[in-house]
Formats: sequence, structure tokens, C-alpha cells
Amino acid sequence: MAVQTEPKGVNKDMQEEMVGVLTAISIVSKRLANRLTQLDEENEKKGDKKNE
Repeated sequence: MAVQTEPKGVNKDMQEEMVGVLTAISIVSKRLANRLTQLDEENEKKGDKKNE
């Protein structure tokens, strides 16, 4: 049975890539949350004006 071995740097490279991907996901999530908060605040202001 043949065992495939990976070069030593591959695991570290993959980890660095995963860190980059997770960082990008985090940034996008934060931006989306900020936009949703802004929309919610705008909708509340519009709702307050309609009720006056």
C-alpha cells in the first residue's frame, strides 16, 4: 500500500489560506451587520415620522 506524503510547507500554506478566507468572511459579516443596523435605524425613523 502506497502512502502519499505532502511537502512540509503545504499544511502551513493551507492554514494561512484558511486564515485569510475566515478573515474575509469576518469582514463581510461585519459590514453586512452594520448595513442592517443602519437600515433598521432608518426604518424606525420613517416609522416615527409616519406615526406623528
